[in-house]
Amino acid sequence: MEMNKKICVDFLNEVHNNDNVDAIDIYLDKDVFSHDPFPGQAPGSEGVKDTMRQFRAAFPDKRIMIRDVIAEGDKVMVKFTAQGTHLGEFVGIPASGNAISYEEVVILRVKDKKIVEHWAVADALSLMQQVGAIQ
Repeated sequence: MEMNKKICVDFLNEVHNNDNVDAIDIYLDKDVFSHDPFPGQAPGSEGVKDTMRQFRAAFPDKRIMIRDVIAEGDKVMVKFTAQGTHLGEFVGIPASGNAISYEEVVILRVKDKKIVEHWAVADALSLMQQVGAIQ
């Protein structure tokens, strides 16, 4: 379980904090299944790459702070806070310049040292309010 936790934490830090989209090829199976994909996200690791690029374009200074990591069996749950500045278009919403901060919980299933499944629950309402999409 400790190895699975390390894989998941390293993946999240590389992609979110180090802006290393290429790390997706290291940590995710090419056929990773996202149970809660971002709207319009293509399947597999290529879809995850595209989503991460969209977030980076919209929030170029985005960072995550990992709050909790729990593992049981082949699954790892990570709770984190994401923060950044809305400096680029995001889902059709022009840059607002607003600071954003939202909570997210992900569950990642690891098999043979690769993430093969992904579930996510993010505070999308809060994020959309902060970028000015809704009041």
